[in-house]
Amino acid sequence: MPVIHSAEFAREGGVLEGSLPLADLPRLQEVLVRNEGEVAWRVRGGVDKFERPWLEVSLTGELALQCQRCLSEMAWPFVVEVALTQFADEAAADEAEASDPELDTMVIESALSIETLLEDELLLALPFAPTHAICEPPQEQNRQDKPNPFAVLAGLKTRKAE
Repeated sequence: MPVIHSAEFAREGGVLEGSLPLADLPRLQEVLVRNEGEVAWRVRGGVDKFERPWLEVSLTGELALQCQRCLSEMAWPFVVEVALTQFADEAAADEAEASDPELDTMVIESALSIETLLEDELLLALPFAPTHAICEPPQEQNRQDKPNPFAVLAGLKTRKAE
């Protein structure tokens, strides 16, 4: 994966795109049920009306996550699009975010790994607790094979009383 100088890339109007296997994103592995598939991505740079460099990151694909309600696998299709305005330091970025809460910022990096940038944005887009819109009821097991635990307890109680 390419490594870029984020501000120079933006000022030159650079564009990079491709696909990245999910298996190549180590921090994402913790939340995936399966790591098969790819993320299609695009990074484009430019300069805004205030002469601030920006990067536009686009990600599309589908992840296999675990539903937090029924604990089964669920497909989570995603389209992530974010524009990151770049600043020389954290203080300038914080000041800009305070004056414009809609602004997403980043600090200019001389060696920005595209792979790390893509993984960061995907992790930020993940739902906190993914759930199906409607969960399938759990499969009924053959309950006739197992005795009712309360009946077993009742049997123990009556034997003790005798």
